[in-house]
Amino acid sequence: MFTIHNTEKVSIDLVFITLPEASLSLWLIAAFVVGGISGILLSSVAVVSLKARLMGSRRKVNATNKELNKLRTATLKDAA
Repeated sequence: MFTIHNTEKVSIDLVFITLPEASLSLWLIAAFVVGGISGILLSSVAVVSLKARLMGSRRKVNATNKELNKLRTATLKDAA
């Protein structure tokens, strides 16, 4: 229904280029798809970045826990 009602031919004039004439429905669907793909790519970059930070934080926590366990056992040995 959407494509039937939006059959008018339009050309898109961007700052540096002019896109060829196509139906309005085609341009609207293309803009929706490009926006969706851009959103997925940008959010994927953010997710990967956050996962990398989380892995680094987990490594620091593990190293701190190991050091804490060493200090606990060292004080128990010294006390005995």
